[in-house]
Amino acid sequence: MPNLQLRARSAIAIWATVATLVVGAAGSAAWLVVRTRHDAELETQERVARFTSGAEAALNRTMIEVDLLLADMGNLVAPAGKLETAPAQHALLGVIKRNLEYRDLVVMDAGGKVLAAARDQTARLGLPLPGRFASETLDQPAPMLAISPPVVNFATSERAIYFARPLTLASPPERVLAVAEVPVSILTTILAQSVQIPGLVVTLERDDGQLLASVPASTAELGATLATPLPATVLDGRPVRLPGRLDNAPSIVAVRPLLHRSLRISAGIPEETAFADWRQDRNVVLAATAIFIAMILAAGGATHWQIGRLARARVELARAKENMDRALASMADGFLLCDADDRVVAWNARYVEMFPWLEPVIGVGLPFEALVDAGARAIAPPGSEREAWRETRWAHHRSGRGTFELELQDGSVIHVLERKTPDGGIVSVMRDITLAERELTRAKAAAEASNRAKSHFLAAMSHEIRTPLNGVLGMNSLLLKTELSDEQRSYARTIRSSGKALLSLINDILDLSRVEAERLELVLTEFDPHALVADVAASLAARAQEKGLGFEVDFPRDLPPSLVGDDGRLRQVLFNLIGNAVKFTERGSVTTEVGWRAVEGEQVELVASVRDTGIGIPADILPSLFERFKQADSGIARRYGGSGLGLAISRGLIDLMGGRIDVETEVGVGSTFRVTVRLPRGTAKKLVSADTSFEADIDAAQGLLILVAEDNEVNQQVVTAMLENLGHRCDIAADGLEVLAKLPTRPYDLVLMDIQMPNLDGLAATRRIRSMKSDISRIPIVALTANAMVEDRQAYMDAGMNDHVAKPVEMKELARAINRACALERLS
Repeated sequence: MPNLQLRARSAIAIWATVATLVVGAAGSAAWLVVRTRHDAELETQERVARFTSGAEAALNRTMIEVDLLLADMGNLVAPAGKLETAPAQHALLGVIKRNLEYRDLVVMDAGGKVLAAARDQTARLGLPLPGRFASETLDQPAPMLAISPPVVNFATSERAIYFARPLTLASPPERVLAVAEVPVSILTTILAQSVQIPGLVVTLERDDGQLLASVPASTAELGATLATPLPATVLDGRPVRLPGRLDNAPSIVAVRPLLHRSLRISAGIPEETAFADWRQDRNVVLAATAIFIAMILAAGGATHWQIGRLARARVELARAKENMDRALASMADGFLLCDADDRVVAWNARYVEMFPWLEPVIGVGLPFEALVDAGARAIAPPGSEREAWRETRWAHHRSGRGTFELELQDGSVIHVLERKTPDGGIVSVMRDITLAERELTRAKAAAEASNRAKSHFLAAMSHEIRTPLNGVLGMNSLLLKTELSDEQRSYARTIRSSGKALLSLINDILDLSRVEAERLELVLTEFDPHALVADVAASLAARAQEKGLGFEVDFPRDLPPSLVGDDGRLRQVLFNLIGNAVKFTERGSVTTEVGWRAVEGEQVELVASVRDTGIGIPADILPSLFERFKQADSGIARRYGGSGLGLAISRGLIDLMGGRIDVETEVGVGSTFRVTVRLPRGTAKKLVSADTSFEADIDAAQGLLILVAEDNEVNQQVVTAMLENLGHRCDIAADGLEVLAKLPTRPYDLVLMDIQMPNLDGLAATRRIRSMKSDISRIPIVALTANAMVEDRQAYMDAGMNDHVAKPVEMKELARAINRACALERLS
């Protein structure tokens, strides 16, 4: 019952608040609509009044100029009192050339005869003045400016207004009429004032409502009398509501009289246009208000629903807590939960059963440190052992990812798993493990040790293979720098390409563990796709020729000269595919085709197809073709050899590059393997292969004295020759002890240190050098070794070495490592 009353009172309060907000929102919207309409009306009135004032001033200036010109025209055309036609026409022509608003200036007598005109056409044809306009103007008792209604000039077919004023000539005494023709379009331009006001309507009219000019132009009504003349009460220039002068639409209009009292200028904006923006704003305000009211109502309904939901949630929470307590009590494992401040929140009975010494002290809010102290007193003997136990237990707990075992005094072993909760707390689960589980843990440790032994074996085998391979590739590199015939150079390049392919296979063995763990990473560099495919093909061409196979490589003429990707991995894939094509083809040919197409941005889709006329692949084998250690059947493995690992590695590498490998095959006809990868374009126009040439860095160090620690005689020769080509001098030390003996004897600039050497290895020698008290301890040391595992490189850096170069040694990489090490020594 109390809950029902509380919910009823809450509902009343919620909906009362909602009603207040709805009324307030509606009232605010209504006030805002009225206010903005008032502001829009005021703004329109101000714009109309300002425009009318400006237009009045412009027209007054124009009429004053016309009046003054006509009043002074007697002096202009008859300076000596007598009008002579030719000089007068010349003078009038000069005036209209200086004043573009006048189309013509004319002097005519009382009979309508043209005495002088600025334009010859007018002198011949006369002026199309309204019927009594000339006589009424000449009959004025006092000379005043007269203005005609709009008239069509029959010479130009253009409407014009004529301004006239009577003049008296001295010799012979004669009363004449001076007339200025102003096109209506000129007056319209003066009316508009180059102001762009949407919907603006401007009229120039007489006091009787006759329309002289308008903006926008109304040709049909020019000269006609508008339906309703402007009342005198609106001539003060204040904006008022009137029907529009041209369309009678409700408008806001301002009217001002001109200096010529019979003329009026009006400017008006239709209310439809004046309030267009306001209507849009009004609609937005009303829509926003409606949405806001809907949101208020929705929020009220949601709040009402939420209150009911919270009431139900409280009941469900109490029920869930009861269920959790029962679950914790029935657990076979011990359970402890601490908050972010390491204070006890919850535990179960099994936890206290496992650690009975905690029963007197445990409680909600108890610091975890108190549990650790109680455990130390119960498990560890006094003294340093107890303190060490406390520190170890605290370290596991603080890590939030601890997994460890506690051995109790009764011989039981508790397996403890601790993890952090999202709010920073710690949840601990304790299990009393059995002897079998401990045996399982030891078996796991043995398996991990076996895996480490496998890695060490692979590293050792790599070292033993890389050492002689360094001699082969190093001597080959030096051979390529000598004078060779084209045929000899081609053979040497093929040897080097094959050697590098062998090196790539060795690297695959080292990468095997990373492939299994999916930790293989690509090394992106710029490369020449033409040179890459050509090198791979050249290394396999001899094998194809031995089998009597046709061997072709087709390139497009416009193949990009430089792409960015892992050329080593791409080389490995192509070597596998082309090698398989040669291996499984007994007669016919092997063709490699390279194609490409541009895709979005600077990307290029590179396609390499390897087509053979070999044995083909049965359809039932295709689904498992790219699995590890798979071949078409066991007979193929016996006949052709191979482990069946090449295609699996190729598929994994291409997948890592974001590409794909497609297969088209027919048994007895042949197969086509197509590799498609997307690669960015490189920046270089032409790349020079690192296999056959080397350009030292522009800022490379020169003339260094280097101590080389290397126990292999062939490698000693290779490194010595490379250093001499780089412009350095060197001495040789066969082991670490000889390095320590030679360093003080000469001012060496750098040490190239092999790792595996007799008597004293490279790591131990480096540590001794770094521990010296003299300046020798700061000499740059670069590791020169066949060990290529990542963890080996980190060990070299930890021992104090500055850089690392893997065997087989590339001259470019050796130079870069020397430069980097020397640069670091200069900075330090």
